[in-house]
Amino acid sequence: MMEKLYLIARIADTRVALRSQSINSVVTVGTPVEVPAAPPHVAGLFALRSRVFTLIDPHVVVGLAPVAVVPGQRVIVVDVAEHGYALLADEIEDVCFIDAPETRVVGKLLPGWARVAEAVIEHRGASLLVVDPSHFVTLPAQTAA
Repeated sequence: MMEKLYLIARIADTRVALRSQSINSVVTVGTPVEVPAAPPHVAGLFALRSRVFTLIDPHVVVGLAPVAVVPGQRVIVVDVAEHGYALLADEIEDVCFIDAPETRVVGKLLPGWARVAEAVIEHRGASLLVVDPSHFVTLPAQTAA
């Protein structure tokens, strides 16, 4: 039954569903510390409960302009390869069970969304992209021009 539990959020201006087993928690973030020479999708570092988390800006990952981190903004905390990360969320809507099956993405997505989206699921009359948080963290290597 837990495999049907999802976090519904708006990330990078798009409503998405994240499988609950990939999420540790949802917390508010203070002012992050900047990381010199970090990749553009890294918005900074912040501490929570004696752990340091890398703050990821999903806007950059999907090809949008970066957003400013607002103290008190909600983030989705995940572990990827045993490291703590937090995804900036525009809005956290709900945690709920969705009985509909995940289906293959049909149609063309922008390249950034195509890389992070794994499926589509119907919920309350709307289609939501099912995204894997680890795809926001591990970007493909940039090729030299």
